[in-house]
Amino acid sequence: MMKRIKSPVLFDANILMNFKGQLEFLFSLFDNVLIHKQVMEEVLEETIKNEIDLIIKENEAVKIVEDSIIRGNVEKRLFEECDKELKDTFNIKDSKDLGEYKTLLYAKFNGIKLLSSQDTTVWRFITESTYFNDVDCITIQDLAYLIYLNADKKKDRRLGKSLYNYFGRKEHSFDSFKRYMERNNNEIPKYIEFENARIENYNQLVEGYAEFYSKEGFGSKEEIEREIVNAARNNLDTCINCLYSRIDERNVDYNNRICSLKCNLSDDKCLEVREDFSENIRKRTVEY
Repeated sequence: MMKRIKSPVLFDANILMNFKGQLEFLFSLFDNVLIHKQVMEEVLEETIKNEIDLIIKENEAVKIVEDSIIRGNVEKRLFEECDKELKDTFNIKDSKDLGEYKTLLYAKFNGIKLLSSQDTTVWRFITESTYFNDVDCITIQDLAYLIYLNADKKKDRRLGKSLYNYFGRKEHSFDSFKRYMERNNNEIPKYIEFENARIENYNQLVEGYAEFYSKEGFGSKEEIEREIVNAARNNLDTCINCLYSRIDERNVDYNNRICSLKCNLSDDKCLEVREDFSENIRKRTVEY
């Protein structure tokens, strides 16, 4: 039985561009696909626009939507607050941000709870937002897992894994995410929650080690944290600096982010920094 996303989903431009030539297949995984008119204007390639136009003619589940009409004083006041919060994060004078701005406003005022985006600025905004934190973000990693769940052949399952690994930059394995998803009944989306859980686990790890070591006179929290960072080498599944790169406010480009040590992902300096994190932590365990 095919697993589909039944709730309406708004699609951001970066997802559409990454699935160029495969949009009909992508949309087949959803019961209700929405694309804001501004996003269509952002999709610069005429071939993608034509592809979407052809799909719309044949599939009534795919629709182009426009700005919401705001009525009443209460709704206008809420709109003003939402507008301010969005403009504090997104530069709407930059045409690249205008699509996200209009899409999120449409979601808020039309009860849409799912947005498909690969922009880490959008991820972080939704996670920390006052007015938009009830929106969940479907990433390409979530889509890859959805493809994997619907696969009836090995090659299709390999496609899902490959897509996940490519966009996850091999920072942690598909199997790690799969175990997390299975524990959560394969509910989609979950990737951002998975990422946030990993960051929280790291923070708890630092706090736990710092508390114990400081009591024993082995150093401050900052020194312990520095030691843990220095231990994060070679293990693509747990590199601490790759976690930091997710939450660095200066790092908004998913495809070209720089970690806290100013390393480009997987360049020579980055590879030097990595080591088997788990093994190093086990070696540092103090006997009680």
